[in-house]
Amino acid sequence: MKRFIGIAAVFCCMAIGCGEPVESESLKEARELHGQLTLISGELHEAIQASLVHIEEEIEASISNEDSTSVNQLARLGSELGELDVRFHDWESTVVGIPGDACDHDHDHAHESGHEHVHDGDHAHNHANELSLDGMSDEEIREIQAALLAELQMLQVAYDDVRTELNTDEATE
Repeated sequence: MKRFIGIAAVFCCMAIGCGEPVESESLKEARELHGQLTLISGELHEAIQASLVHIEEEIEASISNEDSTSVNQLARLGSELGELDVRFHDWESTVVGIPGDACDHDHDHAHESGHEHVHDGDHAHNHANELSLDGMSDEEIREIQAALLAELQMLQVAYDDVRTELNTDEATE
């Protein structure tokens, strides 16, 4: 009986010792940052696309009303949003996941509503880039995710500025 208890104790110690390593705070934070990237980028992309469609509709209405001033203002805002969309996709191509994590978000940013892009396959982020994070320290991975989030937040501010100007222009009409 004592031998059985001894063997059971050895197996318990081995099972505990074979558990998964404790995740560092930096890696936990990197995962949280990446989750924020995924959420914010999806919402921002949808908002940019919806605003582009809205501006196109407003331009058509202004043309029908022969309001060249509004057409010019809306065209300028549409151009700014188009440039922002390009910047968004450039940013998006730099997004890398956390090594070892499965990708669990949607890669299909369909450009319906008359807004088309040409992309080479998957464009939510390039999974081949993830290999470049292998071997990096947890802190380096966290810093990369934080830098990606900071850049995304700058894109959000730029979008908010254009959206505010669009709302101001609509209020004065």
